[in-house]
Amino acid sequence: MKNFEKLADSCIECGKCWDICPVTKVMGNQSFTPQAKISLLRRIERGDELTEDEINNVYLSTRCGACDDVCPVDIPITDIIQRERQLLAEQGREPEKTSKICQNILVNNVPGHMDDAHRFDWVTKDLEIAEKSEIAYMGGCWVSFAQPEIARSTIQLLNAADIRPMLLEEEKCCGLFLIDNGHLDEAAEHARKYVDYIESQGIKKLVVSCPGCYEVIGKEYAKLGRKPGFEVVFSLDLFSELVRESKLQPRKTTGAVSLRDACPMRKEKDVPRQLISAMGYSIEELFEGTVCCGAPAGVKPNFPEISGKIANLTLENLQEGNTLVSYCPFCQYHLDGVSGEPKPVIKDISTLLAEQIL
Repeated sequence: MKNFEKLADSCIECGKCWDICPVTKVMGNQSFTPQAKISLLRRIERGDELTEDEINNVYLSTRCGACDDVCPVDIPITDIIQRERQLLAEQGREPEKTSKICQNILVNNVPGHMDDAHRFDWVTKDLEIAEKSEIAYMGGCWVSFAQPEIARSTIQLLNAADIRPMLLEEEKCCGLFLIDNGHLDEAAEHARKYVDYIESQGIKKLVVSCPGCYEVIGKEYAKLGRKPGFEVVFSLDLFSELVRESKLQPRKTTGAVSLRDACPMRKEKDVPRQLISAMGYSIEELFEGTVCCGAPAGVKPNFPEISGKIANLTLENLQEGNTLVSYCPFCQYHLDGVSGEPKPVIKDISTLLAEQIL
């Protein structure tokens, strides 16, 4: 295990994480900076009494990684926050809503109040889905329950390229929320069972629409001790490959769209832009860099008002009349939920691409 105490103590108090953190931006309070969060580690380890604000501070983080990226001494800030949450959970001090969501994932395979029995309600008769295939599609929770058009567009695009994927009959939440909140032993067991199941289906390639699922199954599961024996592919990467091979040929259009990036893909931003350009759109960047939507890691359920203020950083930068293009289903769900009237048009790149091809 990393020596998190030594790493936290190596902070040079430069303030760069203050400038980049979306929570700090909307709170306007130096008590809620990433630096302030990691300074609590030793006290949490000792089991010291903490104020309500101090505990809240640990959970007022989307773990988007922006602070990690700018730290000049390479402190793994989000890893330290994860460790603090792990300790608080073990001490029985994590927020009640966080505990309930973790339990729901472990018991019911879904976060929130979703009903797993309706996970595949998005499937329609026109979609060509194989009973068995070496390629499987996993929509993920937010796509399956809140944005079925993304799942349908993805399958339609794959079908247009003569790909008939199978679905995972026992699809479940990837467990990102467990990882974000330090429930690492439960997450490791969850990962082991899920990978065992997927491998038992003879799958060689798993296509996912959610960047969180891509990051967790493709990278985090290995860290938890269960490396998948199949390839995990983000849907946009596959679409980009199919466009290059002319197996998908989008019609050219004109106009501009505003693009917001997904935090898990913040270092892999070329593919979304290449796809949008292939459709003929020009791109109006919302930010220099990536700014989180404000929802992940428990911020939305525990601190909805603050989460909404962070979302407004995106909405306030959106040019009037522009379509807001996203490639994170949770971002889209959150931004659509907090936006006022008249509501902006928010679309996933998969949906936009399907409109230009089908």
